[in-house]
Amino acid sequence: MKERDVMNHESTAQGGHRFPFPSSPVLMAALRALYAGGPKSRWESDFYGHPRYRYEARDGTITFFFRPPPDFGNRFHVSKALYYTPRLAFIYSGSLRAAVHELSVETADVFLILMSQIARLRDPTRDIARISMGEIADFRGVHVRHGSAGNLYEVFKKEIQRLADLCLTMTWKDYTTGRAVAVGKETPDRLLDIVDVEYKHGKDAWTSFSFRCGLALSHFLSPEGLRWIGYYSRSLLNLSPYHEALTKKLGTYWTLVGIISGKKGSQPRATPCTILDFCGEAINWRNPGQTVDSFFKAHDRLIDIGVLEASDLPEPLDRRKGYFRRWLETPMTVRLSNELWRVQEPKQVPQGKKKQSSRNIRPYHAGGVAIPEKARDIMANPPLIRQFRSDYFMRQGELARALGVKRQTLSRYERGLKAIPEDTAAELIRIIRQRKDEE
Repeated sequence: MKERDVMNHESTAQGGHRFPFPSSPVLMAALRALYAGGPKSRWESDFYGHPRYRYEARDGTITFFFRPPPDFGNRFHVSKALYYTPRLAFIYSGSLRAAVHELSVETADVFLILMSQIARLRDPTRDIARISMGEIADFRGVHVRHGSAGNLYEVFKKEIQRLADLCLTMTWKDYTTGRAVAVGKETPDRLLDIVDVEYKHGKDAWTSFSFRCGLALSHFLSPEGLRWIGYYSRSLLNLSPYHEALTKKLGTYWTLVGIISGKKGSQPRATPCTILDFCGEAINWRNPGQTVDSFFKAHDRLIDIGVLEASDLPEPLDRRKGYFRRWLETPMTVRLSNELWRVQEPKQVPQGKKKQSSRNIRPYHAGGVAIPEKARDIMANPPLIRQFRSDYFMRQGELARALGVKRQTLSRYERGLKAIPEDTAAELIRIIRQRKDEE
């Protein structure tokens, strides 16, 4: 059966139009590695034939590879009979390469969603984030797959497992000390660590899980570095990873680059060659016009959904190879939507205040929702409820208990399937104001 995404447009508004996520060299390199995977993988092989992705920059080198998990044989359907034969090296390498071929734009989407939860933590280097499969589905704006939400969650589970199996080594210049930082030299470092998984009662299915950064990723996410948190547009996540993959990847690139450029007072600028290399896209030298057309079409789409406000994309003088090659090396500038990089700075904790346990610390959120004036404002716009929960990282059950209703009832309120009573809406406004005051 061909995969099909059924878009739930209501869920896009329920969580707001954007969400915070951090920007760092490791995150940029990880996205490059994810985009370079798939059937037309651009990963290379090491001396033993194992796949790896090597990213080199002026400041250092980051190399990604897959390390077999404990259930490696079952994960890739490798029989134990074959596992203990002279063909071990062949099976080992082939199964790892199969994992690389399974990487996709959706893997990158899930990674960005997980990083958005990391961005909300008070201290990403120590604290643990948590998210449910339903929340990932809401972020993606996908309701079901193959006619079932269970099938969709199983897809997300596999994507999360791939991210958990992804390891890296890094040598990078640290500008705070002036020395090179080496990670994974002795023992490979995981990109993300899955700390705990909660299963559904009676069935072997994930409902939620806890996770944290690996050492390399957390190195650039110190509390002082949180100023590099920007916003990611949910509109990008809602695009189909099969039909608009290039648009999603281009939007991600400009968002990452634009956050840093915007905070420095400049506009993001890059050449098409650099952009396509980040996206893992092969240049069509046989038919250059196809590459140019898809490039411009994707940027027009980014303007339509509000990721870019404008773009200065020069047309090649001619579609022939000589002019096309010159166009690939021509820098171009875009203007990222201001709401994606202008983020309210987190409030400083008073020095005399006693440090709380990380288990009780409420995650950092950027901005927050505007407090509705009247109960009817929420009654007329139910998605505000989910937006409030998203900004304050509240579970549906927690808010339902505070409102004195069942979780299923609150879910129907959020989705607009049941009218919100005026007294319930008024109580919700009171809770929002109380949370705002606590901040």
